[in-house]
Amino acid sequence: MGKRADIGSDLIGKFGGELQDLAESVVTLTDNNTLSGIQTLSGNLVANAGFVLGLQTVVAAGSDQAGAGAIVAQGGAVVLCSTADNTKGIRLPLLSASTVGEVYIIMNNLSNKTLEIYPGSGDAINPVSDNGAVTIAADTMLICIAQDAVQWFSGELPVTAA
Repeated sequence: MGKRADIGSDLIGKFGGELQDLAESVVTLTDNNTLSGIQTLSGNLVANAGFVLGLQTVVAAGSDQAGAGAIVAQGGAVVLCSTADNTKGIRLPLLSASTVGEVYIIMNNLSNKTLEIYPGSGDAINPVSDNGAVTIAADTMLICIAQDAVQWFSGELPVTAA
């Protein structure tokens, strides 16, 4: 098989330049590539190895929406919290600053304390009303997906038995 540049030149030569934009926009990722910023993929993403999501640690705080520890938008889709105490909470980013389909996997990493999860001000986490908290059990996780401009869709996974 020829080199990428040769294949691109062949295509351009055979099709009178109609495929030049396509040939010049091909991206090949090899080991240890880093992409920064927001990337848009309009086809399928196939991972032939492990798929790694970014991790952020958020300290639970306060006892209401305003005082809750904040999840940083694009700070990592996996959110680890090991400071729950049955009253403290963490807060999702504002939906107005999020993209529909944005996902956060919030892990309560304590075996004996619940964690409060709040939406951003004016937002809701299904099935709770605006500004209301969802309580997640000890040693489990809540998956939150930005459903639209006003609501996070959520689901709590059951605790895994030992």
